[in-house]
This record gives sequence, structure tokens and C-alpha cells, in this order.
Amino acid sequence: MAARRLLWQIYPAYLLITALSLAAVGWYASREAREFYLAQTAADLEARARLVEGRLGALLPPDGGADAPALDAECKRLDRAAATRITVILPDGRVAGDSEERPAAMANHADRPEVRAALSGRTGLATRHSETLGEDMMYVAVPLEAGGRGAGAVRTAVPLTHINRALRVIYLQIGLGGLAVALLAAGAGLVVYRRMSRPLEEIRLGAERLARGDLATRLTVSDSGEAARLAEALNRMAERLRRLETVRQEFVANVSHELKTPITSIKGFVETLLDGAAENPEDARKFLEIVARHADRLNSIIGDLLLLSRIEEGGDRPLELGEVPLRDVLRAAVEACAAKTGAKGVAVYLDCPNELTVRASPPLLEQAVVNLIDNAVKYSEPGSPIHVEGCAEVGGGAAVAVRDRGQGIAPEHLPRLGERFYRVDKARSRQAGGTGLGLAIVKHIAQAHGGRVSVESRVGEGSVFRIHLPGGG
Repeated sequence: MAARRLLWQIYPAYLLITALSLAAVGWYASREAREFYLAQTAADLEARARLVEGRLGALLPPDGGADAPALDAECKRLDRAAATRITVILPDGRVAGDSEERPAAMANHADRPEVRAALSGRTGLATRHSETLGEDMMYVAVPLEAGGRGAGAVRTAVPLTHINRALRVIYLQIGLGGLAVALLAAGAGLVVYRRMSRPLEEIRLGAERLARGDLATRLTVSDSGEAARLAEALNRMAERLRRLETVRQEFVANVSHELKTPITSIKGFVETLLDGAAENPEDARKFLEIVARHADRLNSIIGDLLLLSRIEEGGDRPLELGEVPLRDVLRAAVEACAAKTGAKGVAVYLDCPNELTVRASPPLLEQAVVNLIDNAVKYSEPGSPIHVEGCAEVGGGAAVAVRDRGQGIAPEHLPRLGERFYRVDKARSRQAGGTGLGLAIVKHIAQAHGGRVSVESRVGEGSVFRIHLPGGG
């Protein structure tokens, strides 16, 4: 199933939320606008009723009768001036004047709710269908006084068609405004999406170039925090891949060179023997000894490569570590190197507290110390001492140090000492039988224990290699 683009995962939901929000705001605004407009209309009708109350009260007949032509004419005049229906109702509900109809032809209004409220001394408000005019109306009635006494009620009214027409204009404005906001939000959403997706698209294209092997690719770091961190992570990965590719190429070249030299020598001496040198016992023995020495060298290289491979393959599986006395491991390493140290006349001194223990794999840790001692023997002059020390470290853990007084190592070589086949003195190392993998094995064994390797060295004064092991727990 093809993955959907980020736009279609985010944008429809964004539009839906925007539409629902605008619909809610529009509904609320429309309701509030209607209530506000109706309230304003009611207030306006009440104000008009109050304005004409005194004038109409003065025109009521003294006997309170409904036959008041002057009152009815004034209502009709005021209607033409104010475009508002005006009705005067007497206390018994009879209509004394009306701006639209003849009072005599109109029904008693005592049952009208707004009229009842006004006759009881309050302002009355009602909305209903007018039988007289045949349309929906809003009515507001206020008490009418004449001569200091209650004389009835004055009622003003306007058709609801006017109100609805005005409200429709308001609703249209709200709708158009909401539509404009929706379009702006949709456009802004697309702009934001494009700003967000552009660095992601660039990262995708860059990742594809990396996948094709273009390790020189460097992604542009945008001003977006998340995309910038992703681009930086990919750039770091590309840089690491470049370094790994360089290491791989160097490793292949070094392996080819290290294996080619003894193989070429073996092949050459074997051909010499086949060409007749085997008939001379003295030459044959000398050539066979050389062949055996190169075969041993090949065996050492292959053995070290296999050991490195086993250590690296076990990187995802933690070692089975046990609490072991460090002195016992160091003593075993010193004894394993006794033949080499004795042959060169090098004295090895062991200094480690009996009670110091470490969590380690004894065979692997012993191999690492053997490699360090072997390395010290190769670069020490006959008769010079080598010190193997074990001590606790501040903050927990322990350290194994192998000191020599050999020729030392120049500072520019120190960062590369753990690389496979890297040699400070290539000619001397090969003559001494080194494979160029000893320190790489030490580094990987230390890392497999969760530790590290450090080195201090001065040319002409010797070197100190340390294996730092973490504390238990």
C-alpha cells in the first residue's frame, strides 16, 4: 500500500478543524447578532413610545372615550414621520387610535400580553402575527398617563420582515467574512505546509543520494528546529559513513598488502626449490625455514583477524562477565609471554593488589594484556624493564597499565594506534613478526567490556598503555 503524502494526512484535518471552528464562530456570532438586533429594535420601539407618550396622552378625551379623531389622526401622522405603527389602547382594552387602521374596526386589545404588561405599569414586549396587517410584528407597549393617572397604553410596532431583512444582511456579512477567513486559513495552511515540507523533501532527496552511495552529499540545515536536527543527524551519519568507507578501503588495501607479501615470498621460494634448489640440502633447509616463517606470519594474521571478527560479532551480545581477581589475570598474561621476554632478556615486573577484583572475561582480558606486553617487548631494547600494573580508579572501576622504556611514539601517531594494520615503524614491526592487529584487538576487547584504551608516550622515553575497565554493578 502506497504511503500517503504528509499533505493529505495533515491538510484535510486542518481544513476540517478550520471549517468547524468557523461554523461554530459563525453560528455564535449570528445568534448574538440576532439577539442584539432584536434587543436594539425593542429598545428603539420603547424609546419611540416614550417620545410620543406625552403628546398622545394630552389628546385623550376628558371622558376617557375612544372616539378621539384628533388622537387617531396624530397616530397616523406620527407613523408617516417615524415609519412605525403606533396604537393607543384605553384601560379597558379598546383602541383609541391607530396609525394603520380605524380604531372602531379593531378588536379589543386587553388580552394582548404587551398591553396587559403596560396597563399594569410595566413595559411589555411581544412578537406575533398581526391579524390586522397579516404579517409578523414586534410590539412594545408602555404605560400612558393623562392628568397624573393611568390612561391606558401606547404601543409601537414594526414588521419582522424589516428585522429579518436587516438580519439577512448581517448573516451575509458574517458568512462572507467566514468564507474569506477560511480561504485565508487554507492558503496560509498551504504556505506553512510548503515551508515545512521543503526541508523534508530536501532531506529525502539527500537521503536517496546517500543510499545510492553519494557520500559527499551534505544536506542544507534549515531554520526549522526538527528538520535542522534531522539534517544534522544525516550529515553526521554521512560523515561517519565516509570515515567507515575510508577505513574499509584502507583495511582491504592493508589486508591485501599484508597477505600478498608472505604469499609472494612463499611462492618465490617454492618455485626456487622446484627449479633445483631442493637438491642442495643446505639451501633447501634455509628456503624451507623462510617459507615456514612466512606461513607462521600468515597464520598469525588470519588468527588475529578471526579473533577480531569474533569480538565484533559478539558486540550485540554482552560478554559473560564474572568477578575475577585482576592479579591472577595479569600473572597468566606475564607467564604466557615468558618465552618472548626471556629470549630478549626483558624483565617483566608485576604490581597489583591481591584483593583487587574486576568484572571481566578472563581469557579476553588476558589476551589484551598479552598483546600489550608483546608490543612492549618488540619496541624495547634488550635488558630494559617492563612494568605490568593493576590499580583501582577514582570513582570506581580498575585500570591495567603496561609500561615500557622503549623508543616511544610520536604524538601524530597516537590517535591511529587502534586502527587495523596501522604501524608506527612498518619495517621494524614486520621484522619483529607483528601483524598490525594487536592494538586493534586490545581496543575491541576493552570496548566489549564497556571500557576504553588510553596511551601516553614520549619519543625516546617509552610508552604507557592502559586498559580502563568500568566498575561492577
